[in-house]
Amino acid sequence: MQYLRVNTLKISPQELKERLESKGVVLENTYLEYMFKIIESPYSPGSTLEYLFGYYYLQGISSTVPPLVLNPSSKDMVLDMCAAPGGKTTHMAQLMENEGIIVANDMKRVRLRSLSSNIHRLGIKNVVILNMDALKLDKLQIYYDRILLDAPCTGNPVKGRSRKITKEDIEYCSRRQKDMLDVGLNLLKVGGELVYSTCSQEIEENEEVVQYILDKRNDIQLVDISDFRRRAKGINIKEGGIKGTLRIYPPDEPFFIAKFRKVE
Repeated sequence: MQYLRVNTLKISPQELKERLESKGVVLENTYLEYMFKIIESPYSPGSTLEYLFGYYYLQGISSTVPPLVLNPSSKDMVLDMCAAPGGKTTHMAQLMENEGIIVANDMKRVRLRSLSSNIHRLGIKNVVILNMDALKLDKLQIYYDRILLDAPCTGNPVKGRSRKITKEDIEYCSRRQKDMLDVGLNLLKVGGELVYSTCSQEIEENEEVVQYILDKRNDIQLVDISDFRRRAKGINIKEGGIKGTLRIYPPDEPFFIAKFRKVE
């Protein structure tokens, strides 16, 4: 399944739909007025003029949920801790109407090329790109209203990987996720909110990470986001193993989402 997110900073959903349908592309509506499912296309969706003009971004529908749950405003200072290739960063910029500030960080320099390319193609003007290990971001002593941590996980595809995911892989990811979430929460202003998400289905990378943080810290609280299920019609989304969290299941791309608020 392929989906496209209309870049409403440049074009309206209806205008883009009419342009693509006039070229033989068949689109289907989704729970978001600016997100379409591609049913049929005579062209590669990533090679049209509309794509090159920055009128849309190819993105899985599950990955639209974390930015929407975070709900950044045009006045916010936002951090995307693991931003490349930029789907969630540019979605947040769209939600913020190209105002406010987004610091888009990624540890791997090679991944910054795709992040930068997408930001420029989509006409995003409120993003600053940073190349740091997310675990060292607290050294900058910059604090944020909203933070997105879409953490690296065992669900991420790795080029050339043919072996099965091992228990050691899961344990390594879980340890790093706990550390990254801890750092992210340190960078929140009081009253600020952080969304933690992964595309892993492993409990160790999701509910266990959340519970670890809740047990460790007394300055944060878990925000109940279970009501988002009512909005996300057409997605196989249910409450997670911890009350107030969310899980998305196949046939959609699996995701886990939790939201925290800094209370002191």
